[in-house]
This record gives sequence, structure tokens and C-alpha cells, in this order.
Amino acid sequence: MKHRYALNSVCLLVMLCVTMLTAGCNKEAEEALGTLEWDRVNGRAPASEVITAILVTEGTRVTKGETLLTFDDRKIAAQYSEAEANLEQARWRLSELKSGPRPQKIAEVRARLEGATAVRDNDRELYLRQKQLYESTFSSKEQLDNAYSRYLNSRERVNEISQNLDELLEGTRSEVIEQARSQVAAIEAQLVRLQRVREEYTIQATQDGLVDSIAYKLGDRPPAHAVVTTILAGNYPWARVYVPEPFRASLKPGESYQLKIDGIEELFAARLRTISSQASFTPYYALTESDRSRLSYVTELDILDERAAELTAGTPVQLVLEKQ
Repeated sequence: MKHRYALNSVCLLVMLCVTMLTAGCNKEAEEALGTLEWDRVNGRAPASEVITAILVTEGTRVTKGETLLTFDDRKIAAQYSEAEANLEQARWRLSELKSGPRPQKIAEVRARLEGATAVRDNDRELYLRQKQLYESTFSSKEQLDNAYSRYLNSRERVNEISQNLDELLEGTRSEVIEQARSQVAAIEAQLVRLQRVREEYTIQATQDGLVDSIAYKLGDRPPAHAVVTTILAGNYPWARVYVPEPFRASLKPGESYQLKIDGIEELFAARLRTISSQASFTPYYALTESDRSRLSYVTELDILDERAAELTAGTPVQLVLEKQ
């Protein structure tokens, strides 16, 4: 009786070991959950202007540099034309200063100086005559003061014209030329800036990709800096998954892994792009050893399978993990 009981115990123990081994062999691999993502490139309105043309539709595949839509650019075009006119004027002014005064200008100032000198000399004679009359009591003090005032004015006029003539004969000062040259450079920089702003009124694809959305209709006036177009850039989506802490150390950037995608039986090959060095939620130093196993690390993987080109953003994925 005892022998049979011992034999039954041994058989039961053997069956239990086999069951445990079988369960261990059939245990499914761990998985990290996440979603598919596309790199999104947004086009923004440069100003609150009317949309004048929409050249693509949602779902269209576009290439880099292709025009998506345009805005009314008449205001910025007018500013650009005004700056061009100012630049032309500034360049002519600089050329005039570098060439110096024309001989005809110098001759004109000399003639004015001669005329002003004759007037001064005449006013001086009149003042001296008025002074003699005043001393002889044949003229009033008011008449003498008026004559003296006219003489002083004519003398100042001669000094002013004489200084102008000296400046013309010496030529343009280097400081004035440099100021004019700086003004030309400033207007040229303004034109470059306005040209870049004007180019922003034409929204172009900055990368190859798929037009995901056009947020406004033809004739709409979006607010300044509003997102008007969105492109899903690249040929394939990528996966963002949250890796549990026990598997964090075993994952290496650049290595290949396998992804499960909901609705598709076959696995997808993927290459690990980056893995976060910090946990997504509570910092590790605030947790106990048992709680640290619950941490998750954001991980990004590039999908290498051509079949992924037709997948949409937000599709659930699972990264197959093997604890090492």
C-alpha cells in the first residue's frame, strides 16, 4: 500500500514538471505596445490673405518643390516695388556723390557768390553814407539801423555761398559717400527680406510625401501662421512604442527587430532608431525596485518593409521583445 502511494506521488510530480516545462515552452514572447506614426510637415499661412489657388488634393503624392497652394500677394508685391524704386534712387545718389560736383554747378555757385558780393559791397556803402547823415543829424537812428541790418544780412549771405563753393571745390567727403553706400546696402537687404516673404505666399512641398490634409478652401482667409497644409513625409511610416523597463538594457539602436501590426498576420522588419534615456512618467529614483519594472521608455523604430507604405498613422503595433 505504501509502495503504491509512493509510486503515485512520483507520477504526479513528473506530470507536474512536464506541465510546467510545456507551459514555459509555449509562453508567448513579450511585446511593447505602440502606434504607427508619419513625419508630418505643415505649411503655414504667411499672413491673413485670401487663398487664390489650390493645386493639389488630399491623398495626392507630391515631390519636393511642388506648389500646393498660393495666397494673394498684391500687398507684399507693392512693398517690393516701392523698395526697388528706393534702391534705384539711392544708387543714383551714391553715383552722384562719388562723381563729385559738376563744373556747371561750381560755375553757378561762383556766379551767385559774385552777385552776393556786389550786393554786400553796395549795402556797405549805403550803411556808411547813412552813418554820415546820422552824424550830421540829417538821418534818424531807425534809418541807420535798417541800413546796418541790410549790410549784415548781405555779408552773411556772402559767407554762406562762399562756404558752399569751398565744399564743392573740395569734393564730397568720404563719410558722406560711406553713408550713401550703407543706405544702398540697407535697401538691398530689405529687398532680399521682402522677396523671401513674397515666396512664402506660395506654399510648396519641402519634402517628398503624401498630402494628408488641406485645412481651408479656395477663397478662404486663414489667420496668420495657421496650418493650411499637412504632408506625410517619407516613403514609410515609423513606429513609436513604449518598452517596459526590464527590456530597456537589451535594446540597441541600429539593430533589427520585428513588429506586429494589427490586422496583418505577417511580421514587419524594423530598425531601432532611438530609445529614450528617461522614463515616460515617474522618474526611476522615486520608485522602489519592484515598481521600477513598470516604467516605460519611448522607443522609435524605422520600418523597413515596403508594405508599410500604405499603412495609416495611429495603427496599433507591437514590438516583439526577447528578455536577455
